Formats: sequence, C-alpha cells, structure tokens
Amino acid sequence: MLYLPLTILPLLAGPVTRDQQEFVTELRHMPEGWPAVAGFALVAGICWAVVWMYRREGRIGASLWVRMTLAVVRCAVFVTLAVILLEPVRVRILRRWVDSYTVVLTDDSSSMGLADAYRDESAAQRVAQVFGTSDLSPIRRTSVVEQVFNQSDKKFLRDLAANNRLKLYTFSDEPRLLATIRATRESRVGRADTGDNTQTLLGVDEVPTEMAGTGPATNIERAVHRAVESLGSAPVAAVVVFSDGGFNQGATAEETGRYARDRRLPVHVIGVGDPSSPQNVRVAEILAPPNAFQQDPFPVSVRLSAEGLEGRTVHVRLRERNDTEGGPGGIVDQRNVRVGPGGAIEPVTFERRQNSVGRFVYTVEVPVLEGESVADDNSKQTTVNVIDSRTRVLVVAGGPSWDYRFVSRLLERDETFDVSCWLQSADLSAVRDGNTIVDHLPATAEELFEYDVIVLMDPDKEEFNESWCRLVDTLVTEYGGGLLLTAARPQTPSFMRDRSLKPLHDLLPVTLDPEADLLLNEIGHYQLSGSAMAIPSTSYGHPVMKQADNPVSTKLAWQGIGDIHWHYPVLREKPVATVLMRHGNPRMRNSFGEHVLAAVQFVGAGRTGFLGFDGTWRWRRHGVELFDRFWVQLIRYLAEGKLLGGTKRGMLLTESDQYSIGDAVTVTARLFDRQYKPLKDDQVIAQHRVDGDKGDFVMTALRDRPGWFEGRFVPDRTGSYRLSLKMADPDSSDLMEIVREIRVTRPNIEILRPQMDRDKLMALAEQSHGGRYFEVDEAASVPALIPDLHEEIPIRSRPTALWDNWKTLTLLLVLLSVEWGVRKWNRLL
Repeated sequence: MLYLPLTILPLLAGPVTRDQQEFVTELRHMPEGWPAVAGFALVAGICWAVVWMYRREGRIGASLWVRMTLAVVRCAVFVTLAVILLEPVRVRILRRWVDSYTVVLTDDSSSMGLADAYRDESAAQRVAQVFGTSDLSPIRRTSVVEQVFNQSDKKFLRDLAANNRLKLYTFSDEPRLLATIRATRESRVGRADTGDNTQTLLGVDEVPTEMAGTGPATNIERAVHRAVESLGSAPVAAVVVFSDGGFNQGATAEETGRYARDRRLPVHVIGVGDPSSPQNVRVAEILAPPNAFQQDPFPVSVRLSAEGLEGRTVHVRLRERNDTEGGPGGIVDQRNVRVGPGGAIEPVTFERRQNSVGRFVYTVEVPVLEGESVADDNSKQTTVNVIDSRTRVLVVAGGPSWDYRFVSRLLERDETFDVSCWLQSADLSAVRDGNTIVDHLPATAEELFEYDVIVLMDPDKEEFNESWCRLVDTLVTEYGGGLLLTAARPQTPSFMRDRSLKPLHDLLPVTLDPEADLLLNEIGHYQLSGSAMAIPSTSYGHPVMKQADNPVSTKLAWQGIGDIHWHYPVLREKPVATVLMRHGNPRMRNSFGEHVLAAVQFVGAGRTGFLGFDGTWRWRRHGVELFDRFWVQLIRYLAEGKLLGGTKRGMLLTESDQYSIGDAVTVTARLFDRQYKPLKDDQVIAQHRVDGDKGDFVMTALRDRPGWFEGRFVPDRTGSYRLSLKMADPDSSDLMEIVREIRVTRPNIEILRPQMDRDKLMALAEQSHGGRYFEVDEAASVPALIPDLHEEIPIRSRPTALWDNWKTLTLLLVLLSVEWGVRKWNRLL
C-alpha cells in the first residue's frame, strides 16, 4: 500500500521539548505532485458541473434556492466519498530529543606530572597568560590543565557545555570517565536518554578537575576509540584533547586522526608542556642490595642519563639517613662526572658500610642545572636493611667429612652466623660443634622454625622420618626458610632411595634419577683423576657464584677450578631451577645434557639448593677466599627468604620489587598465630610509608587459603616504600613487625622524551575531520567551533482510521436523506 502522509492538523502547538508528543491527521492514500493536482481538479470539476447543471434546470419549476441546496448536498456527498477514498487516519507522534556530546580527553600519564621550567620564551609567555602572572617557577603540566578548567569560574567547561553534553575523561594507557556534564540548556538534573544509562549527570560546579599525572603510558588512540564508541549512536560534536603528545603506546597520531576523519569527527588539540629540546640529567637507576649485614661493605650503584648536556660536568651526591629519621639525610659521598657524546655517563658506584643495624635510606641526587627542562627526575632513593641478628644455621652431617669440618669452622668464625651442628656419627657424649650447642636433632616446629637455613651434608637417613621432612617443607615453603643438601658417597645414595623422605626430596631443585645406583656402579664410586666442572655463562652473575664485582672477573676467578672425583647423578634440573654448575666430563651426561652438580630454586616462600659432590674443600688450594666466599654467599642466599620479609610468624610478599607510579600494588601476607597455625582473623591492617608519610590499607583473608591475606594500594609518588604489618610477638610483650620494601619509579617510556611534541599533536588535529591545534592560551576559542548536533527522532504510533465508523455512515445517510427530502417536498424527480 502506498503510504504518503500529509499533516493536516497539528493538535499540539508550541516548541518541542524532551520526549514531547503531538497528534496529527493524515490521508494515507493522498497522492503527491501532479496526481494530487489532477485529483483536486477532478473533484472541483465534478462539483462545478453539478452546480452548473442545477442552475440550468429552471424548467422543472424549482426555485434557485432549492436547486443550489440540492447542488451543495450533492457536492458534499462527492467530497465525503473522495475523503473516504483517501483514507484519513490519526497518528500520535512522540518526538524524542537525543543529546549530542563533546568528549574532553585529558592526558594523565606520568609525563604530565613533570614540572617544566619553560626555556622556550613563547611557551613561557602563553603559560604566564593562563596563570595571569609573569613569575613562573617550574609548573606541573597537570596544573596547567587544571588552571584552564578552573579559571574564570570554570568558564571553559561552561562554554563547552553550552549546547552539548560533556564527557570528561582522563587517560594514560586506559581512559577513565570522570563525569558526564549536562548541557546548559537542560533545565533539570536527570539521566541521559540514550547511550548514558548509568552515568549521573553533573553540573559544571560539581565536576572534579584534579589530576595525578601518574599513568604508565600515553595511548591517545585507545582513549579516542573507547570514548567515542561508548556513546553508541549518540551524535558526537567534537573531541577535545589536552596532551603533551607523548604517543608511546597504541596507534600513531596520523592513524588516530584518520579514525576520527572516517567518522566525520573534529579533534581539537590543546598542547601542554615545554616544546623546546630538553636539557636534562636524570637519575635513571639506583641499585643497592635490599639487605646487608652489619659491618659488611655493600655497593650503591647509580646509572645516569643526560640529554642536551654534552661536555658538561655533573655533580652527583649520595645522602644517607636512618629510616626512623626525617629530612633528606646527610651527604656521605659525592663525585663529579662528565657527560660524554650522546649524553653517555659512566656508572657511579659508592661503597658503604654500616656499623649499626636498621633500615637506611640512600638518596642519589644531582643538583638542578640552569635551564634544565625537567627537575623532578634528578633524584632517586633506595633502602638497605642492615641485618640486626645473625643468620641461624643448622648443619646436620652424617659424618665428619672434610667439607663438614671446613664449613662448620667457617660459619663458627663468621660473626654474621649463629650455627648449630649435629654430627650424626658422633657419640652422645661427644663435644658438639657450633656457636649454639644442641644435644639432639631439632625435631619439633618450635625447635626447627628457629633456624633460617638447614644444611644437610651427606645425612644418615636413619635419624629422619616423614614427619620431620614435612616440618622442613613447612619451614621452607611457608616460613621462607632455606634448605641445602650436599651429596657424598657414604650416605647419600641410601638417603635418596628412602621413599619416606619424599617430602624433602620434592623440595630439591633437581629431579632424582631412578637409575642413579646403576649409574654409580657404571661410572665407579671414585675417580682417581678429578674432572673439571662447567659453569653456565648465565650463572657468573648469580649471587652465589660472584667472586668479583663483574661477571668477567668472576669468570676468571673460577677458571681452573674442578677436582670433581665423585658426584651423585640426577636426571635433570627442575623447570624453575637455576643451574650453577654442571659436570665437565663429556661422559657424564644424559638426554637432558651434562649432569647437574649445583642448582638452586625458589620453593614457595623459601629457597633450596643441591650440591651433588663433596669436594669443595679441594678449592682451598686455589685460595681460601674462593671457598669461603662461595659457602658464605650460598648460605646467605638460601636465608634471604626470611630476610626479605619473613619472620617466625609470617611474611609479606609482592609480585615484584619495583613498580611504576600509579600501578596497583598487590600485597600478600602469610600469617600464623602463636601456635604456628594459620591465622584465622577476617582482616589485618597493614601500612605503607614513604618520605615520612604513612597510609593504612586493609588486607582481607582469602577464604580458600587459610592464613593468607591480600590487600592492595596505589602509590601516588616515587620513592622507596616500606610495607609493614604488626603482630603480637610470642616471645615477648612487644609487637612483632613484618616488613617488606618496594621501589616506585616513573615509567621509563614517559620520560625518555619529556618535551611536548607539537608536530604529532598538529598531525592528530589536521588528520581529523576539521580539527585544529591550539596553544594553551588559545583554549578559550575552542568552544565556539563546536556546533550543537542534537537530534529529534519522531516515533510514530499505529494509525487510527477516522472514516471507518458510524459517524461517516451517518453523514452520508443524512446528506442523501436531505437531498431526497428536498426533492420530495418540491415534487422533483
């Protein structure tokens, strides 16, 4: 059916408002164009003919009044039939107002948190005009954007919201919606009709404009895509971007602009920051051991980078303070370094030694140079925990081997160790070795969990059982303890065969070979000539293997060290293990490679090690220092599980030791009660502290993991964060503190090119559909370029027929009856 509406009578007058309705009458079969003219002409011609004929019928004796009455009635019948033929209907039309939007995207990445000194004179004048002052100290880029938003009672945002609703986002690697601002023309607060079903509308005065400037990257493409696509089919008038142009993630500026052009979207860009080529020196990295022993020397290494400062001399200072003290700390060392070609600077290493225990904060700083572009990356700090107690070591040996004799005496002499020795072959009345004498093998949790590391040197299996091995498993995996097994010919083969000791076997960083006894018989129990050992190239830098400050010197120190006369063959290292030594004899290999002689691995919260031979005492002929350093470093490495945050009652764990500012830091705690059973509290309160400022965060119990708690916080500044949690100490009335240290830095990609990239921002605007680039002092002219693109969508109801009813039939009957009556009255045919 041909549907050609014609609005005849609007029943509701006045301006159209949101969700307004009106009723109209239409003729469904009304033709358009010349057919409509012809139809009107036909009806008019018929009516004229009827009138003409009745006027000519004077011979019948009827008066002119009677004839004209009959002509009008006959014409009324024809017109009524014509209207019925056109099918008049009534339609209700709901007119829905669809708001248009202006999207404002504000860069909140880490580079926007930099403070510019504005060496570029024209850029400095523009920023001075925004702030209304010529006295400019280094200003954070986020502060410039906030000033644009807030000046003159938020006039910029009010002008943007004059005709279109405003979607205000911040973005870095991901966009984040701050608010939806209602347009000024809207008369009430409500919810959007389309594309905005969950966001409450705010007035301009209610909008938060503070920004952190902590995001890890700048992804303008993702921000534009998601902001536009979140509006669905709602019209978008324009996209306004505030940024410094650091396109370091996602598509290029040109590709992002073309995306907007394909959707006929103008992107207006306001550049923020100093566009001049930077002059900057940056403390890129500071490296120091997280833990150091009292009176032991330790390095604080610094890596610097510079830009635009070739040939200049840079002064580097090292400050030191106790973690309990405030202030920047005193200068303890300083150096002058020269910037080479391309900004290259040789690394600087300071050596420190502490006579007292505690946590010490080291800050490396470079004084801000004249004309330096970025001032807040000239310092960086780290914290070193100087251990206040000796490492508790339990040495269990099956017999008095040479390795046992030299290692036990070494640990006894070293003031950083508190060693207890249990020689299984000794008489009960024998004098025991060690600093702390034991008269039996520790076998309960209270006794065993006092130790940081357990060293099993060719142990005799007769004194062990499955329950003892499970206690060791708990000590390592849950309390962060260390375990070392050293193999020798007398006891190790039978120790490895005993299936009741499997919980301990499973802790080792190697997979046992079920045919180990056959291999031992094949290769012999002892070789007259020693074999060399092979150290993987990646292991020279491992903390256990280091014999010098660099891998090259360490490799030279290990050259010629061998003397492997016997070893216990294993199948292979485990997937997460690190191999420190392999057998150098080509015969000593299997399908997985050369036999593993030494390996370490992380197991749960702790660490384990395996030494597959007993000849390390022979290394002493190459130098006592190598033997001593290897054993001290090995045991300290295995003890670090507790030193990095574990205590007898628990430990704090994080996924990493270093985070970028703005990243969420997830902290996991493993906590025990006074009976060393999993803590049953619903939650605990932990604390993070940086630069003297403290903050609490809640750690909630994990229902499916008894004794485990998890919480998170977001660091808002760079620095060394001290995470702590206090619990009751079972040995005293004081509180026990569990501590972990993390470092928070700026994302590297955000400060590699700190200057504003005007070219990329201009490319983004020019590639879009009619977008323009503006300097920051020109931002006020942007709202005038954005049109009102709201739409009105008519929603029609089902038409109701007006002719198909009793009234129309009655009208026809009345007209025909009148004509019949007049004729009858006047005796007309």
